[in-house]
Amino acid sequence: MKTIKDYFCIEELVDKEVFKKYGERAWKFLDKEALQCLLIVREGLDKPMSVNNWKYGGPFSQRGLRHNMSSLVKNKTRIYLSAHIFGKGFDFDVAGMSSVDVRKWIVANADLFPCKIRLERNKGGKPISWTHIDTMSEPKNPKVYQFDV
Repeated sequence: MKTIKDYFCIEELVDKEVFKKYGERAWKFLDKEALQCLLIVREGLDKPMSVNNWKYGGPFSQRGLRHNMSSLVKNKTRIYLSAHIFGKGFDFDVAGMSSVDVRKWIVANADLFPCKIRLERNKGGKPISWTHIDTMSEPKNPKVYQFDV
């Protein structure tokens, strides 16, 4: 049985500062159900996925775990309690697929997931270009809850 580590290294799921301080021990900050959901998508689609790519010189470093000093967080003036802060959310791209098609696949395969999940769908009324998945559900939510920002 493959595990999440067969597809992702920790640097792809946390930012440079967290990796620098904790290295491989940073896995402890990531929610097991969220990692399992990421693995289900990766194996189900059987295509490479990209969360953070800072290790390889890419621009993405805030699409997995976010901490209180992350650039997307540190200037917040109101409470910020996103799934990313709790290690329960990931933004990612899938090679050769649009985010709309990835979300359609997830909805069509909801029974594969061990828990309720949320998918970010639209921003300003338009589909976002990445896929966001998290495990921060409400009891009233359906198995796959799509929300807009």
